[in-house]
Amino acid sequence: MSTTPYSVNDTELADALDEARERAGRADDRLARIVCAHIAAAVRDALTAEPSAPFDATHLRLLRHPGEPLGADGTYWTATGEQRRLEMLDLGPLVGWVQQLTDRTLNVWGPLCDEEDGLVGQAIGYRLDLAQAAELPDDVHTSARVREIRARLAAGSHRPWSWDEHTWSHRGASLPAGAPDAVHTDFVVYDAAGPQVAEVSVSYGPGDTDTPAEDVAVTRANVELITHGPQDLLYLLAYLDHLAGGADAEELHLRGYCAHCRTSLYSSTPTEELTAADGGTQCERRLPTGRTIPVLHALST
Repeated sequence: MSTTPYSVNDTELADALDEARERAGRADDRLARIVCAHIAAAVRDALTAEPSAPFDATHLRLLRHPGEPLGADGTYWTATGEQRRLEMLDLGPLVGWVQQLTDRTLNVWGPLCDEEDGLVGQAIGYRLDLAQAAELPDDVHTSARVREIRARLAAGSHRPWSWDEHTWSHRGASLPAGAPDAVHTDFVVYDAAGPQVAEVSVSYGPGDTDTPAEDVAVTRANVELITHGPQDLLYLLAYLDHLAGGADAEELHLRGYCAHCRTSLYSSTPTEELTAADGGTQCERRLPTGRTIPVLHALST
């Protein structure tokens, strides 16, 4: 009787293919928009000796044969509507950029154009608005706000963060969480190196609140949000890059070697947690007595 050597999750496989195609499509769209800006720059370079010099081109003709890359014959228009033509020697770099545009990215370059009346030879003619094309918009994952978020994360304390909960009686005695005579709880957030990052407190003694359990639960949830916020933001930023066609959010990067066992240690953009290639976070350390104890991997410095 034969056995099945492997199984395939068809739903998961179909979802992965759809996501990969969508990601590739977004990358193609972004590339097409950048190409449009390069076309505008190429026209400027063909008409000027230096980037800051004035020039008179406002629109460039693009030629489209459906199913083929776009072309250009060097025709452009000035602000007064006068039609002119670039020198043949200037067309090489320009055409190289234009040919990177195709029917697949019509949704990107089309809105920057006005279609000409009638055919230009056998091609459909478009007038590319060079001023619009030159205004390269920020991508979502490289916007000013995202850059500010990345800067704040880079300047923050060592991650990952953790927190402790301390519950007190009205006399200042330490109590277990949820004790019936507790009146105050402190939540202290620490960074990975130990220093305190933040402290959040809630009082729920007589006269403080009618819903002590709910107040403590909400405050605890807020502390969890503070504690996990940096790591969650890192993951979301990495996943945003992933969706935009950049590096995989979970890609591992070699950080160095363990000071205890010399194992290669890796981290990913969203977590920064040091792990071995198999995902392990611990190794064994031998004591002078010969006994071994588990210890966390530590990066050799």
